[in-house]
Amino acid sequence: MNSTCSLRLLFAATTLVGCVSEGDDLQFDEVEQAVLCPVPTLVTERSLAVTDPEILAKFSFQRVMTAINTSASGTGTPLQLYKEWMATWGACTDTAVDPNGYKIVCPRVETQFGTFNPFAATGTRFVPVALMNRFDLAPTNGADCGEYRVVYAMQGGDGRAFIIFESRLPNPDVAAGAAGCAGVADFWAKLSTDNSVTSRATKLERFYFTGITAEGKTFAPVVAAANYGLASAGAAFGKGQIRTNFFGQFQEWHLREFKLRKPCATGSACKLSVAHTTVKTNPADELFRGTHSRSAAFQTSFLNQVGTLSRVNPATIAMTTNNNHNEFESSAQVTNVVYRGFTQAAFRTQIASKITNPRLTVNNILDRATTQTCGGCHQHSNFVNLGDGVTWPSSLGFVHVDENRTLSDALRLSFLPRRATVLKSFLERQCAGTATVDDGLTLSGASHDAPN
Repeated sequence: MNSTCSLRLLFAATTLVGCVSEGDDLQFDEVEQAVLCPVPTLVTERSLAVTDPEILAKFSFQRVMTAINTSASGTGTPLQLYKEWMATWGACTDTAVDPNGYKIVCPRVETQFGTFNPFAATGTRFVPVALMNRFDLAPTNGADCGEYRVVYAMQGGDGRAFIIFESRLPNPDVAAGAAGCAGVADFWAKLSTDNSVTSRATKLERFYFTGITAEGKTFAPVVAAANYGLASAGAAFGKGQIRTNFFGQFQEWHLREFKLRKPCATGSACKLSVAHTTVKTNPADELFRGTHSRSAAFQTSFLNQVGTLSRVNPATIAMTTNNNHNEFESSAQVTNVVYRGFTQAAFRTQIASKITNPRLTVNNILDRATTQTCGGCHQHSNFVNLGDGVTWPSSLGFVHVDENRTLSDALRLSFLPRRATVLKSFLERQCAGTATVDDGLTLSGASHDAPN
C-alpha cells in the first residue's frame, strides 16, 4: 500500500482510517491518524538525533524546567529547583548518598554550577544541543513508549557540563501492547518526509510540550514531571530520569542520575525537588572484587548476563543489574568500572564456565560489562577490543554530543543505525499486521537503562 493511509493493523485489522495532510503549517490541534506504509526511508537528523538550531531554539532550558515544575504543581520557582539540585553535590550527610557503602566522592566542586543563572541569555548558561528519539527503549510488552531526550550543554563557566532530560512516555493503550505506541513511532518516521525545518520544529514542540493524537490515541506531553521518575508522598520512583555528565573545574568527568520527588500527593501543590539516585547498569567494583556483603548475589546474577554480553553487534550488547548493586555515580576517569583489572580469580573461573563462544575470553566479557556503564560508554571503552572481531566505537572524549552539537562516532556509526533499524522494523510489522513478540526485552533487545 503506497499511501499515507494504512490499515490500523493490530488495532482493527479490517477498518480503514482517514488520511490527513502534513503541511508546513500544522497546528497544535491537528492530529495524525495513519501509519505511513510503506515506511519511509529514515533521515537520522530528522527522525533520530535532531540538532538543527531552529528546532532547538524552542527547547530552552528555562522552558523545560518550568514545564516540569508546573506539571508537578511545584510551589518553588524553576531557578530555586535548579539551585537546590546543584547543591546535591555537597550533600554529604544525606543518608541517600551512599546507603550501599560503595563509596562516593563528596563534596564535589560541581556545587559551583549553582552559583549562576542557567536560564540567562548570555554568559554562563545551559543551551540545548540535541533531541534524541529512543523509541528503541520501549519494552516489547508496551509498558511504555520509550524515551525521548533533550540534551543541554553548559556555555562558559569553569569546566564542562551536560544535562540530559530522559522522559519515559506512557503508553495510552497498554492493553494493546507495543502496538499502542505505533503513533509515536510513526510520528518520528514521518519527520523524515517533511522537508521544512519550520514544520518539523512545530511538530516536535507539540510532541514535547503539548502532546499529540496519533493512530487515534492521545499521547501526553513528553516534558512532564511524571515522566522523570516523579515520586509523590513517599511512593517509589517511577520511570524516566535526568542524568548529568559534569567536569567541574576540569577535575574529574563523572556521571550521576536523578529523579523527581515531592512530599505531597500527586495532584497537590508542594515543593518539587531533584533526588540523587543510583546510576543504572553501573555495578560497584567491590562486587567484582568479592569484598562486599552483596558480592555473592551480584556474581550469581552477573553469570546470567554472559549471553547478552556476548552479542556481536556493539549496539545490542546488554547487561541488567539489580538496583542495590549500582553505584551512585560513574566516573569516566577513575578505573573502578574497568572490571578486568580487579575481578577476583574465583569469579573469573565462574565466568569462563558460562562462555559459549570460543572466540571470547573472560577479559572480553568483563570489558563488555564496562561498556554498559556510563563511565565505560563515555570514555573507558573507546576503541577497546571486545573479542570476536568487535571493537567498541568511540565517544567524543567523555561525551556523545558536544557543545557544538557534534555527534560521536559511536552514535553515528553504531547506535543510531541500530535505532533506525528498530524503528523501521517495528513500523513494517504494523504495516504487515505482524504482532510484536513480548519477550520481556526492549524493542532493541538492549537493557531498559541503556547508557546512550
